[in-house]
Amino acid sequence: MNSSTHTIELSELNTHAPGPSLLDGNLNVVQSVKVKLSIRVGETEVSIGELMNMRENHILKLSTSIDTPVDVLLEGNVVARGVLVAVDDNFGVQISELPQAGKV
Repeated sequence: MNSSTHTIELSELNTHAPGPSLLDGNLNVVQSVKVKLSIRVGETEVSIGELMNMRENHILKLSTSIDTPVDVLLEGNVVARGVLVAVDDNFGVQISELPQAGKV
């Protein structure tokens, strides 16, 4: 078995090639794509010792009050805010604040 190596030349990638963009303004293509949203209710700070001493039924007091809006997150980025509501036997979020156009 005789093998040999060959050098190949690669042209430089043109990142600004002419032509239509990937979606070309057609967002209908991605509208059925599922994304996972997370809801951030609040946070608290505890020491490692307190964490290790926690037992069943322990209550953690969060830094936010009941009437403070919760954050709706997509990939860790806030995309809306809302208030917690009951939906049958589950929690839900009623959206109360959307980002303003042009502000991220």
